Amino acid sequence: MEAQAREYRQEGLKAQDAGDLDVAMKIYQKAIEVDPFYAVAYNDLGVVYEAKGMIDRAEESYLKALKLDPYYLSSYTNLALLYEERREFGKAAYCWKKRSELGDFNDPWTKKAQKRFEDIRLSFSQNPVKDFEEQDILKLAKDISNEKYILRHDDRALARKHFDNAKSSYAKSNYAKAVKEALDAQYLDPENKDIMEFIEKVQHRALSE
Repeated sequence: MEAQAREYRQEGLKAQDAGDLDVAMKIYQKAIEVDPFYAVAYNDLGVVYEAKGMIDRAEESYLKALKLDPYYLSSYTNLALLYEERREFGKAAYCWKKRSELGDFNDPWTKKAQKRFEDIRLSFSQNPVKDFEEQDILKLAKDISNEKYILRHDDRALARKHFDNAKSSYAKSNYAKAVKEALDAQYLDPENKDIMEFIEKVQHRALSE
């Protein structure tokens, strides 16, 4: 699943580099369908949305990438630039600050982020970062803190899909695929006893034939 998503991502990058944004967008969406927890693909999709002028969807994609990986630096940079373009300097300052705090000291973008944060802070008589942190950032922080809770529910939904595929393959006597799908389901929902019993049943059936 993860390998397929990464293959799609590489195809998307090629299409994007060739200037075919519509094709790149569709391929990145495929990567996310295959692996809904692939933060990099959400960020890439955000870049394409932004290039196509779909700013709200770009923002949503960048924020989704950060929900899945709060340490994904590129999304902080992309959000900061997007917010600057929309003249939402409080939000931009927050993203630059996070980018500078999380980035490696030797990374040139870490230094750029720190400078942009300081420039914005000094450009306003009031403190936009504090205003943002007191309002919108509380919601974002809450979303990130709830990440594990959200992912657990997403995992179970995806596990059900794999388990359904496993049962369908078993009905067609495709035992190898049934086991693979069931193992994927078990990885996402390890406490599900039905999945464990199903795997044992399929293995026993495959050995008896």
